[in-house]
Amino acid sequence: MNESRTILLVEDSRFFGTMVKRRIEQELDLGVVWLENHAETRKVLDGGEHEFMGALLDLTLPDAPNGEVVQTVLEHGIPVIIFTGGFSGEWRDRFLSWNIVDYILKDSPACVDTLISTLRRLRRNRKVTILVVDDSQSTGDAVAGLLQTHMYRTLRADDGREALEVVAEHPEIRMVITDYEMPNMNGFELVRALREQRDKDDLAIIGMSAADDPLLSARFIKSGASDFLAKPFQVEEFHCRVDHNVDLVEQIALIRDLSNRDHLTRLFNRRYLFDNADRFFRSVEAAGQSVCVSMIDIDHFKSVNDTYGHDAGDVVLRQVAELLTVAFAPGDMVCRFGGEEFCVLSAHGSAREAPARLESLRRSVERAVIPAGDDSIRVTASIGCCTEPDELDNMIKVADQRLYQAKETGRNKVVSG
Repeated sequence: MNESRTILLVEDSRFFGTMVKRRIEQELDLGVVWLENHAETRKVLDGGEHEFMGALLDLTLPDAPNGEVVQTVLEHGIPVIIFTGGFSGEWRDRFLSWNIVDYILKDSPACVDTLISTLRRLRRNRKVTILVVDDSQSTGDAVAGLLQTHMYRTLRADDGREALEVVAEHPEIRMVITDYEMPNMNGFELVRALREQRDKDDLAIIGMSAADDPLLSARFIKSGASDFLAKPFQVEEFHCRVDHNVDLVEQIALIRDLSNRDHLTRLFNRRYLFDNADRFFRSVEAAGQSVCVSMIDIDHFKSVNDTYGHDAGDVVLRQVAELLTVAFAPGDMVCRFGGEEFCVLSAHGSAREAPARLESLRRSVERAVIPAGDDSIRVTASIGCCTEPDELDNMIKVADQRLYQAKETGRNKVVSG
């Protein structure tokens, strides 16, 4: 099922509704169904014509002055964010009992910025997995429930040993929230074990405890945790800490991705190739396979730029990069080496396998018809490969010599030695 890209907005203020609708559509590229009262909302929801990603609800409507619209929307399983012009402890407790995503105060123009950030997180959180580790079933379920109101994917473990097994089975986990006092392996021991496998840039860890020990937070942090929460905590504080740490991991991942990939083709870049080649060689050898280093060059690429323009040349580079991605296994390392030249480190089980795969790639490039504006462009590629085991620099040198041989003997061919 495709993810819903529509927001339900229920707001009786024309000025505020217009502003919120416009910003959601422009900044988040989401559709908005805007209604102005409770009766319209009930009719639309009962009709079932829309699937909503979330709902933004004014707490006081002309025909629902006491928040009745909130229950109506929650009954349809839609995550709710409340707008309110006033605030009190009584209303806050009621909001939390309703199990909503968040409440936002209409106290300044900046409240719309907060709304946009919350929706952006809500959409992102559906792809973020968090592991909750607690030997208390009720406490663990309560923490997982808080995460689920913000649309995080959640997993559970009862102690540190089980948590390590879950993390090994689910490398997509981006955060671990762990209690301190647990059987078999306590929180400190779990944090230290996790840090032996994954660093803070890749995995956030939040420690928790109800113990009356002022040094617990320091001990968690020194063990490698990213943050600490003393129980009992305020729900708003919990979500703020979780969101902040997930944001940090996501931002670092984005920076790492931007530094490791070529901006045009989205393939790995030359620096990533040399920084990670040793790891690739070790993993291939551990699997009982051998490494093939291939150098691939688009034939007569300068004439493409001269004839069709550099924008068309960029289209060709992206299309050939896509063909490379399809031709090799997900674990292979496909890189843009520079200009119209690509380098691939791939695993193979026999000396015949690698040249056969490269020949299939060559034919794919030759057959491809690349649309670029009003033009249709066809190109070919010359390929040199090295399967003789050696250091990376030497294998690249051999593959490059064979690429040159392919160019010198007519182009559009694979030379493998």
